[in-house]
Amino acid sequence: MEKRTTLGPMKMKQLSQAAGLPVSTIKFYMSKGLLPTPRKEKPNVVFYDEAFLRRLLVIKSMRAEGLSIKNMKSILDRYPFDGVEDWKDFRERARRKEAHELGDEERLAAMSGEERRTEEILDAAFKVFSSRGYHNATVDDIALEAGISKGTCYQYFSGKEDIFVATMERTLNTLLAEAEAAAGESQDALIRMGIEGLTFISKYRDLQFMFMGVISEALGGNERLRKKAAEVFGRVADFLARDIEKGIAEGVFRPVDSVTVSYALMGIAEVVANLYVVDEGFDVLSFFINLMDFLQHGLYAAQQ
Repeated sequence: MEKRTTLGPMKMKQLSQAAGLPVSTIKFYMSKGLLPTPRKEKPNVVFYDEAFLRRLLVIKSMRAEGLSIKNMKSILDRYPFDGVEDWKDFRERARRKEAHELGDEERLAAMSGEERRTEEILDAAFKVFSSRGYHNATVDDIALEAGISKGTCYQYFSGKEDIFVATMERTLNTLLAEAEAAAGESQDALIRMGIEGLTFISKYRDLQFMFMGVISEALGGNERLRKKAAEVFGRVADFLARDIEKGIAEGVFRPVDSVTVSYALMGIAEVVANLYVVDEGFDVLSFFINLMDFLQHGLYAAQQ
């Protein structure tokens, strides 16, 4: 069990000694909002109690685990641990859970130091690519956004293209997982396709950089990104094709080439997503209701 301190109110120098941290580090953590506001006896006299010290020791332990300031704040804002043992118990429980059971803070706690650093770089890359596009983004921009050195980025990735590919992979995996989760247990193939399409539309603002960046680079002769684009589109098409084939097997859809139809649906979804971005009055739900009707009945008039 964690040994509790019996120290009374402490001044900064005493707190520094008790925590084994420089005063400058403690003040840095305070400036980042990781520590509570200390008690003031007089305008220029500040005391720190045991609860403050325990919180500081938690932060010290988390930092030793490789957590960034941003990730520590994310976890501590939701889980104000009473001591280091509470943090360690939380981390171990998270590591015993399945990936799909983890909340965002638990996922951060369960990761190794290297996994966290990789995620931090990819989080930063996502923001940079989304705002600047692939061509204008640089590794320096990504490092600055992640709060690390450019050299650290190169310890994990060989360059901007590698970071972009990894970001694209993670984004696609997240999208497909969210679409699958949104469709849930629905057994109706048409409903599942509609829900999955709405999921894609709702995330399109986040995905524009991926599609635009990879296509522009492929047009410019980047063979690696050309192949990656084909792979990405193929994975999405295969994902949709499963529901089409399920509908065919159930007699809901007539026999068709499921992959060809999937690519056609992806094209429709991209146009709808663009309208969703540029037209504030665009009614996505109404559009999808009409689209589902078209998919179910086609253009042919009912037979008399």
